[in-house]
Amino acid sequence: MSEAASAHPSTPGAAAEPAAQPAQSLEDRYGTGRRRSIDRRFGWIAAALLLLAGVVYLLFSGWQSTNRVSWQDIGFTRASDFALDVKFEVSAPPSTPVACAVEALNTSKATVGWKVVELPVTDEHTHTVTTRLITTNPATAASVRDCWVIEQ
Repeated sequence: MSEAASAHPSTPGAAAEPAAQPAQSLEDRYGTGRRRSIDRRFGWIAAALLLLAGVVYLLFSGWQSTNRVSWQDIGFTRASDFALDVKFEVSAPPSTPVACAVEALNTSKATVGWKVVELPVTDEHTHTVTTRLITTNPATAASVRDCWVIEQ
């Protein structure tokens, strides 16, 4: 046989080449198509759960509560070595019963006096309160620690 006959497969006597296989796509070969749909479903489920958790948080966190109480210290005056007159301002919805914890501290920041004051119910949103606080040692600071709505 000549070189020309072996170079061209169409010539008689040349060896037949195997038939070419159709090209496979990467998704068929490695299975990435199924993983993508699982990832997409997982993403939608995670997003739905986060949205549901956010709605539940907003419903039960009390953001819609109208019984918000705020306070601000105005100051104190020393009535004696073991007594202070503490003055503060409380803002709360009208006709809401409120209580506040008032605290006196010494130079070491230790509590030397403590009192829970139940405020009178008023029709005003903000009112000023002055209360006498008895201490066990001389105090150098006095403030409102917390205020809250009294549940009845």
